[in-house]
Amino acid sequence: MKHIVESVEEMYHARQPTGEVIVDEVLDILRHYKLIYPEDVALLMDVKVRDLRSAWYMLTGTRLIEVITHWRVLQAQDWLRKRLGELCNESLTKKDLVKLLKETAHRCGWKSEVVMSHVFKRFCGTSTLDWVVQEQKN
Repeated sequence: MKHIVESVEEMYHARQPTGEVIVDEVLDILRHYKLIYPEDVALLMDVKVRDLRSAWYMLTGTRLIEVITHWRVLQAQDWLRKRLGELCNESLTKKDLVKLLKETAHRCGWKSEVVMSHVFKRFCGTSTLDWVVQEQKN
């Protein structure tokens, strides 16, 4: 799992073409859409999802669903950092934080902040609320 995290973070933050047509097209799609499933990406690329999954795995050694999910976690982190920066002078209550997490979950395509927190914990080792509290300290 650690190698997936490192490779997705590198792809997400670099935002530079990799030179591989399939990888670049998938990353471009992920940058522009709130997609949840490989089927969504395949539909936009007009390819069979099975072929896309296989090609992605051969090229990157990672599962496409893991990359999409981690991509969404990184988007949530970016959005939370942005919003925390905008609200930095305000004293945030727990109610404000819950509202922020709901807004972030909706923006990043999760059904709820609870689902987002569960996925966040899997990828980051901490809940979204704990992550936000840590970010505020930094």
